[in-house]
Amino acid sequence: MTDVNIADDRVMRGFPPPPEQRVAADQAYTDPRLTHWYMQHARQVSATAEVSSRHQPVLELPQEPRDLDAVWVGKADGAAWTVREMLDGACVDGILVLREGRIVYERYLRGMTAETPHLCQSITKAMTSCVVAGLVEAGSLAVDDRVAALVPELAHSAYGDATVRHLLDMTVGIRYEDDLDRPEYEGARLCRLQGVQPALADDEPGSAYDFATTTRKEGEHGALFHYVSLNTIVLGWLMERATGLSVPELITKHLWSKLGAEHDAYLLLDGAGSAQLDGGLSCSLRDLARFGLMLAQGGRLDGVQVVPERWLDDVRRNGDKAAFAAAAETWGDGGDYAGCSYRSCFWVRELADHTVFSAVGWLGQRVYVNSDAGVVVAMFSSVPQELYEEWGAHVFQACEDLARILA
Repeated sequence: MTDVNIADDRVMRGFPPPPEQRVAADQAYTDPRLTHWYMQHARQVSATAEVSSRHQPVLELPQEPRDLDAVWVGKADGAAWTVREMLDGACVDGILVLREGRIVYERYLRGMTAETPHLCQSITKAMTSCVVAGLVEAGSLAVDDRVAALVPELAHSAYGDATVRHLLDMTVGIRYEDDLDRPEYEGARLCRLQGVQPALADDEPGSAYDFATTTRKEGEHGALFHYVSLNTIVLGWLMERATGLSVPELITKHLWSKLGAEHDAYLLLDGAGSAQLDGGLSCSLRDLARFGLMLAQGGRLDGVQVVPERWLDDVRRNGDKAAFAAAAETWGDGGDYAGCSYRSCFWVRELADHTVFSAVGWLGQRVYVNSDAGVVVAMFSSVPQELYEEWGAHVFQACEDLARILA
């Protein structure tokens, strides 16, 4: 692995920065230096909406610090490194480890601070799931609701006869390649509509909702795990239609105002002003850890049931391992996916003596939840794209070892 050396980053410095140092949103992922800057400053160059903590009392996180820098943890390949070596090698911007709700380890690197909002990437999907849980509990939405019944504009798309459950579990039968590096693929088109890749057409940036209406069905819904970021954006459209509220308002009402958050968060918008629920939320590390703590405690935080406990029990127990395994067979990457599933926007792994679930985001964002050990790991990173898959496997093993050591 390699590191992003912040000391050499000549990015957005000066008043104003010279042209060669400026970051445009559509260039943010073309260079690791620019990506590292964008992860912590996205709202300076992209349209955003506030996700407010509504000035609620802050949930204090007691401190019980341990020096874990020199502790040895494993890699996925059987090798080992110290925690500090992991932070450097995996380009970690910030890490916070909780044991039974207490901060035992907290580090900020490469310019990040406790107040810095950092892009969560696809952890946003898991937060969306928690909002859906609240809407289901309130009767505003049901997991068996058909997409076209709530959004008739999608009736003739791949989504027309899909359900909310198919969206949550990434089992929509759709012709879609979530590849960001090949411009002809749908994933890259979505990035252009969101303004984070250079436009190739007159309607870019533009509406991800409009894009969803043009999708085509391929295969049967529910048969195969197929990770499609557009699914969560469609889920947001359904949430808005079911409630009459915008996605940022829904996240504020059903999640952020109940976490005891220390800071407001913000959410990126696409070219038509719709929320980037596939990966656009930015927040501070401690607030990300509060989200993880809530998950570890069965959806409960400071006496408030933020997410119904049965929703999280369902995440842990009812993922379709067969659908996941069938998809994994086509990946050909040699990974060990035994006991893995994807349920309601969480990655779940059933191991011999415990089950863990995680919210995971592109380029190294992670909330690792091990309720059996009472351990939560919240992490932000800016790992270069070519190393991301390797990073993910190694860091999962490191989290497992930290949980074992702390428990």
